[in-house]
Amino acid sequence: MRKILLLLLLLIQNFSVLAQETPIMPQVKAQPKEGLEVFYKNFINEFKLPSVPKGIYEVAIRLKFIVEKDGSFSNIEVVDDNLNITEEAIRVLKEMPIWNAAVYEGKYVRSSYTLPIKIKVKDPDSNEFNNKEEKKAFLKTLNANVVDTDYFNLECNCALAKSSKNDELQTEEFLLYSQDNKASYTIAFRKMDLQQAQKELETVKSDAIRQKATVKNTKFNGIKTTEISINIPNGDYVDNYRMLFLYHNQYVIAVSVVSYKTQLADLLFEHFKGNFKLKI
Repeated sequence: MRKILLLLLLLIQNFSVLAQETPIMPQVKAQPKEGLEVFYKNFINEFKLPSVPKGIYEVAIRLKFIVEKDGSFSNIEVVDDNLNITEEAIRVLKEMPIWNAAVYEGKYVRSSYTLPIKIKVKDPDSNEFNNKEEKKAFLKTLNANVVDTDYFNLECNCALAKSSKNDELQTEEFLLYSQDNKASYTIAFRKMDLQQAQKELETVKSDAIRQKATVKNTKFNGIKTTEISINIPNGDYVDNYRMLFLYHNQYVIAVSVVSYKTQLADLLFEHFKGNFKLKI
């Protein structure tokens, strides 16, 4: 059995329609009693990945479920499973300890939850390029494609994999993958007023600091921006998150560039900042 890595997005879920889908916005979200970090480790230890075809280095799925008022799980399903791992993912979740249920107006409520999960099946080197010439050649390929949406325009070596919209939460999210499948981009837009946005952004900063991430206050196209960098070890692997959070024209915008290679994460993030054009 190959060693595996489970990676669940820690910070972007404050804004992601994939992370918390419920008809009632709880004042306190459902969460594991033992904390997310311990939950992830327990899930990793229990999950047994079946054999996968050669050349597959990462499996991406979404695990959707209801957290009941007593913290138990129901209506568990797996989205985007093309390697037949649904049964195993559901088995593992059912064996996890119950959560603290969501709270709304002082009462426990049912809430839906979606966990984006990435499982790596190979331990790649942290660096992609051995010399300056290889790095220079790679940088020339980054403007090979244009992703154009109603919200943004981005020149990259990536393509739009899917988008999702939640009218009730006034949220829209876009998932992009690099053409070599070595990186992914998540770009989320959530409409809210300035006061609410300031509160959400402060929460993001606090969560990042608690996770011991690197947090910087910068500017993006003249807009005050929070940059977050965090490398999350899981077993023998490390995934590298590079993030932007900002408020512009009544939207909180959350961006995450993720790669299992540190060098790629840094290069793609810098390229992203120079080629991401807002249209709102």
